Amino acid sequence: MKKALLIMTLFVVALTMLAGCSSNKGGAPKKFVIAYLPGENSDTAIKLNKDFETKLSEKLGVPVESYKATSYNAAIEAMKNGKADYALFGPFSYIVAVDRANVEPVAEISIPAMANAPASVILVKKDSPIQTLADLKGKTFGFVDPVSTTGHLLPKSILAEQLDLTPEEIEQGFFKDVQFAGGHDKAVLGLLRGQYDAIGTASMMPAMLEAKGIIEKDSYRTIGESQPLPGTAIGIRKDLPEDFKASVKEFLLSYDNPEYLEGIVGSKDAKFIEAKDSDFDGLRDIAKKLNLSPDDLLK
Repeated sequence: MKKALLIMTLFVVALTMLAGCSSNKGGAPKKFVIAYLPGENSDTAIKLNKDFETKLSEKLGVPVESYKATSYNAAIEAMKNGKADYALFGPFSYIVAVDRANVEPVAEISIPAMANAPASVILVKKDSPIQTLADLKGKTFGFVDPVSTTGHLLPKSILAEQLDLTPEEIEQGFFKDVQFAGGHDKAVLGLLRGQYDAIGTASMMPAMLEAKGIIEKDSYRTIGESQPLPGTAIGIRKDLPEDFKASVKEFLLSYDNPEYLEGIVGSKDAKFIEAKDSDFDGLRDIAKKLNLSPDDLLK
């Protein structure tokens, strides 16, 4: 009887230990996955990202993996489904991720030079007959991505406010056609190749492409500008362990590599800073005015 009891006790202990080995609930994850959003993808950017991932892995004590998401939506859905843990979001895609994917801010990338500068611009080719926003009527317009702040939300806000248009009129009626390019660099290149008559994009993107020799200087004109914005939000899965998220935050706030930040946001003066979810409430208000809800955008 005692022998049987001993065997049963050992069996229960073994099951408990096995359960502990197979479950990582409440503990550090076995790996940390970064989802990179669509955008300019040079060899230099890949090298900088790799160095960043290696140092982050050393800090966290787990492998850091990464992949290029096909769209903002895909990155958000990956975080929602636990297939990605971290992503750099534009302000609008960040608030969508908070709403849809249980994301919270772990840090923010601040660009001092952009604090009082337009975040988004509407561009036409240098030799285009289009001179004003009103001249865009009946033309083809290229946005970047449905959940892009500087490539959709703000360009649409510029059009709505300065032309007194409703969101419905912008989407159907005012333009001959509205398309999404899938990336800021793709939008600029599409404009210069004649795919679009005008585009909305991040104000820093043309200069970044010029510096890399991808487009010619002064090959475009600006006919519309937006307000400044909060910086790039670094989103992390909210359900990760608190001490693990604290380690990621500590790493970011101490990561001093101007070359890395210049490579991803186009400014040597950029830096990681503390972030609060309330920093993005102004964008939430703009989204409401434009009838841009996460449910509509992420169908």
